[in-house]
Amino acid sequence: MKIFGINMKRLLTTTLLLSTLLASSQETLKSSDISQYAYPFEISNKQIVGKGADTLITKISKSQFFLLGEQHFSPQISELTEALIPELKDSGYKYFAVETGPHSAKKITDIIETKESLFDFNAQFHSTYKSIPFPFFDGIKDEVFLKKALKKDFVFWGIDQEYLSSHLFLIDDIYDISKNKNDINVLYLKAKQYIENEFKKYKENEGYGMFNNLLKSEIINTFFKKCKNKKQIEIINDLRISWKIYALYETKDYLENTDLRMRYMKQKFGENYFNSLKEDSHPKVVVKMGSMHLATGKNWLNIYDLGNAIKELSYLNGTKSTSVNCFARYWIGDDGKTYDYLNKASGKDYQLVLELAQKNKWVLIDSKPILDLVRKRRIELNKNLQILLSGFDYVLFSPTKTIVKPNFSN
Repeated sequence: MKIFGINMKRLLTTTLLLSTLLASSQETLKSSDISQYAYPFEISNKQIVGKGADTLITKISKSQFFLLGEQHFSPQISELTEALIPELKDSGYKYFAVETGPHSAKKITDIIETKESLFDFNAQFHSTYKSIPFPFFDGIKDEVFLKKALKKDFVFWGIDQEYLSSHLFLIDDIYDISKNKNDINVLYLKAKQYIENEFKKYKENEGYGMFNNLLKSEIINTFFKKCKNKKQIEIINDLRISWKIYALYETKDYLENTDLRMRYMKQKFGENYFNSLKEDSHPKVVVKMGSMHLATGKNWLNIYDLGNAIKELSYLNGTKSTSVNCFARYWIGDDGKTYDYLNKASGKDYQLVLELAQKNKWVLIDSKPILDLVRKRRIELNKNLQILLSGFDYVLFSPTKTIVKPNFSN
């Protein structure tokens, strides 16, 4: 059959043939294609050494912001952070933003400075409430890097919500800084008891709406109304926002929960950053928190999180922000066995880079030349791998991830 002089049967056959040839010739990337962009290094005598170390130190020195997107509960990442502290200090970094609440961060640093260890506080808190007081600072190696940073005079910024158990000690802090303790003692004791009872119910009953109850409690609100000095009001306001973030999660308003938490992080980072401008025209900041929050562009939650805001800030300043996504391919489970992320269904999306990881070495992978190769060959990456490579300047694989040794007695 011909239409306008064209043999449609022949055209269809030719089109199908071309499609088949294009499909069969479509290029894919293998780990061997990008192995030249993977730079191993080691930590020796608490220093990073090797080609990957040289690359990382150079980037740190040339950046205003260094973003370490971490896999939580990794002693290896704490070891890396400890090794990087002197390099960061020598490169002019003065501020250290972490994934904990602003008042929890102050509490942590105050305890270290006065007691020289978090162990006793953690142990007493855990014994009383069967919970940790501070997220991501409950391991022995977490305290090691923290103390090293404080000795180097880093100023810590807590820029996240207050943790789900933090009100159990912050209620005491609110009372302790009161100038009218005698007048509010009874109200404080009632609020303290209410908070402890709610937390006990929360621990015993999955899905219990503790945070909504805390927000609505007349007992707590009556006590808060009597707390009128500036510092008390700051703690109370941040507690209420934190409770609201958790309350949205309780009611399964996950999008609102994520959005409010993201905006709160940006607000807290901004408050600290603009305050630091009083001393530095371009304050250098290291940010250590979950990698979900530090991607450039949209992250895996499909939002523009803190990392994107910091990248944009570096553009406005005419400076650089270097971001690293750090996690492990191999880890040791509670049963003592070694597991491989590549054997998990979710790991298959990252096979291209996972195959470059090593059990006993750090491996730093440069994202930019890989993305250049992808564009040159017109290769389409899966969504998860695309976010990883485009969202971070480097992918960093740690050696085999071991189990956290708790910084308290069980």
